[in-house]
Amino acid sequence: MFRSLFSRARNPEERRVRAWCRQTLHVTPGDLGLYRQALRHSSAVADDRPDLPDNERLEFLGDAILDSIIGELVFNRYPDQGEGFLTRMRSKLVSRTQLNSIAKLIAIERVMESNLARTHESSVPGNALEALIGALFIDKGYDGTRKVVVKLFLTHVDLEEVAKEDKDGKSRLLEWGQKRRRKVEFAVHDEGNSGRTKIYVAEVLIDGTVRGTGRGASKKVAEQDAAQSAFRAMRSRKPRPASPDTRQAPPEANGEVRRKPRRRKPRSSEGQGGGE
Repeated sequence: MFRSLFSRARNPEERRVRAWCRQTLHVTPGDLGLYRQALRHSSAVADDRPDLPDNERLEFLGDAILDSIIGELVFNRYPDQGEGFLTRMRSKLVSRTQLNSIAKLIAIERVMESNLARTHESSVPGNALEALIGALFIDKGYDGTRKVVVKLFLTHVDLEEVAKEDKDGKSRLLEWGQKRRRKVEFAVHDEGNSGRTKIYVAEVLIDGTVRGTGRGASKKVAEQDAAQSAFRAMRSRKPRPASPDTRQAPPEANGEVRRKPRRRKPRSSEGQGGGE
């Protein structure tokens, strides 16, 4: 009885939010005020209405619930992949860019309360989506929220396209080495069994130096994980000046010390010119 009172729309704004939830999320809100709070940006709260809550607390809750649901999704969808791959997939799927994209695809801005200009590029739509997930969790519980979130992601995100970058990691790294005349090798060994599953450990060696490691239930998975580890390590390093001789590896790769250039004697003739 009390639940039906909460879900009853009392004005056009609440009717719009309820209709949008039914059409887009396929749920009927049990507490419309909770969903309106999730869709209310702090810019929409007037100074004389401090009692009107914005969506920041619900965003905090939704962030935690979303991590759990997407973690479970990729865990079940990729049973042969290791922890490194699963962590990267979850990070990509819950990234601000991805959440903003989904939020715009479901037209969340139609039911948001915000005083920001619509042309203003920000993370506001994605934040509202997270807050909405927090409201769903309070209203419908974990299982109900999981059904909504999984359907949203499977409808609007191509998981295989997101995973493709990881699948091609080894070949991309080998190609990188060929273009730069760097020696790229993969070394794989058996670490033993973890329960009933055999675990392999792979290392990526670039010019004889280990640049990445990975683990997995198969040699292929371990090599892919190691390739991504090497890419991350290279991205985190500061860019170094290019070697003057592109046929050789940079000195820091093989332990050599860069020699100082010899000073040239001053030219006596003004007619001679052309510096480097």
